[in-house]
Formats: sequence, C-alpha cells, structure tokens
Amino acid sequence: MGDITIKKVNLYGENCNPKTAVANEYPTSHFAIRQPCLMYVSAVRNSGKSFSVSKLVRQAQKEKTFNQVYIITPTFESNRAYFGDMIDDENVFQPTKTSIQEVIDKVEEDKEEWEKYLVEKREYDFFMRLLKNGKDLTDEQLLKYMDMGFLEDDKIVPPKWKYGKPEPPKSLLILDDVLSSPALLQSSGLTKVATLNRHISPLSEEFVYPDGMRRSACGLAVIIISQTYSMSQGVSRALRENLTHLILFENKQEKMFNKIREELGGAVDEEKFLKAYHLATKAKYGNLLVDFNPRCKTQTFRKNLNELLIFPDDLRECKCSE
Repeated sequence: MGDITIKKVNLYGENCNPKTAVANEYPTSHFAIRQPCLMYVSAVRNSGKSFSVSKLVRQAQKEKTFNQVYIITPTFESNRAYFGDMIDDENVFQPTKTSIQEVIDKVEEDKEEWEKYLVEKREYDFFMRLLKNGKDLTDEQLLKYMDMGFLEDDKIVPPKWKYGKPEPPKSLLILDDVLSSPALLQSSGLTKVATLNRHISPLSEEFVYPDGMRRSACGLAVIIISQTYSMSQGVSRALRENLTHLILFENKQEKMFNKIREELGGAVDEEKFLKAYHLATKAKYGNLLVDFNPRCKTQTFRKNLNELLIFPDDLRECKCSE
C-alpha cells in the first residue's frame, strides 16, 4: 500500500457553509460563568450547595448579568439568608405542575415589554427627526406623542427601558430542593427548560450587541440544586447530558461516583477530571465546577468557583489575557 492520494473536488466549498448559529449568550466578563447556563449542583445535605450558588449569583448581580432571578423551592425561608436580598418575594414559587411555566410566562411578559419599548423607541426617533427637520406636527401626531409620554411639561422625554441598558431581558431560574416534588417532575416544564433554555421566549427581531454578539431569544439560565446526582424519580440522563456546567462536592457513594465518571467520559478527559475532583473536594465544603463549553480549556475545571485548575497541555494552548 502506497501513500494516500488527496484529490480536491469542486463541491461542498465555503459557499455551502451554513450560517453561524446565534449563541443567545448574555454578556459576561472573561472569567465569569457563561450565561444562560444549564447548571446542576449535586451534593448531600449541609455540603454548602446553596452557599456556593448564592456566591455565583451574587457575582452575576455585580456584573448585572441578570435582570430577574426566580426560584422554585419549598424551603425558601430556610435559605433566605443566601437569596433573600437577590430574589423578590413575587419571584418565589412553590414546586407545582405549573410553576416552571409560570416563570416562563414572566419571561414572556418581560419580552413583550421589551418589544413595546422598541416600537416606542422607533416612534421617538421618527418624532425627533420631524423636530430636527423643522416639520410642523399635526394635531393627531401631537396627541399621539403626548400619549406616548414624549412630551411632558414642555419637555421632550425619551422612552426608557425599565432595566436600564437597552438589551433584551436576561433571567435566571433556580430550582432548589425540588426533586422530591412529583408534581414538578411530572410536568413538561422541566424538560422544556433543560432542552430549550437558551431559546425560551424568542424575539420578533434579532438583537445585535456592539461586539457582534447576537441574541434571537430572551433565554433563561437554569441552576438545579439537588442532594443526589441521579435517582429513579429525579433529573433524567437526557437532561444531564444537556448541562453546560456541573458542580460536585465530595461523593462517598462509590456507585454514584462511578456513574458520574461514566457520564462525563465523553465530555471531559477522565484523568483530568479525577485529579481536579480530588484536589477540589478534599477540603470541607470544597467543590469542583466542570465547564463543558469553556471560553478556554484552562477554564474547564474550577475549585470553589474562583480557582482555575489548569493542566500543562491546556496552559500551552491558553489565549486568555489578564
């Protein structure tokens, strides 16, 4: 057998490449968790799960990553110290068959307000062009613009987006201690947010950020906090295989840990995972975050959220800038 001959044919070239998919990503800083995530946080009771998630959300709030944070939980009062100052009482839901859909409905309401704002902004821009060009307004136009709030006490008032910076709404849903709720598990909502979270509440028109990043939906980040990685009536394997992030604390159940290893085998290097896991979880309350779609391979593993566990071969390929 000789060397392989390569012959290029004039088919399937760059002119056949599909358009780049829209990531529907929220703006975040370089070392922050990319959003909207689908994150699973698994550990036994009193391991520090809620504490760690509250730190993650608090950092996101510092960066104004989310406009609204929702939580579905039967135990909010016991975790009020962690989440009470970040989640309005009206955004707290008991786990029921309809609770996830109720949150999605709230995201939809925000989207409708966003699209109403866009209409008002276009009307305002047209109104300002008329004034700039010295056009006389008809009585009908004058009444219309007064009704829209553009004229108040002889002052021109532009429309304002309720969340400040004009961009589509960004939301987070936390599901805490809900796997004991048959009503929620039997609803279609859990599957919906697990498979479509980045595409929930599609926009009528695509939004483009100054850096070229695009969004075609509001999306909904989802964090699931659970006392077990897998159970017969718990989160399905199909959901776990859609995860963008996984946070693990020390797991002393060999059978369960082997299941985690098995499921992560195709997503991350097993040898690296084992080394990172044992390093991150050996101290009390220590945890390992696994990022399945990191900006850089050096961000695949984190200890306690803020310590990157970097392997030599990944460091050589690193293009991060401090």
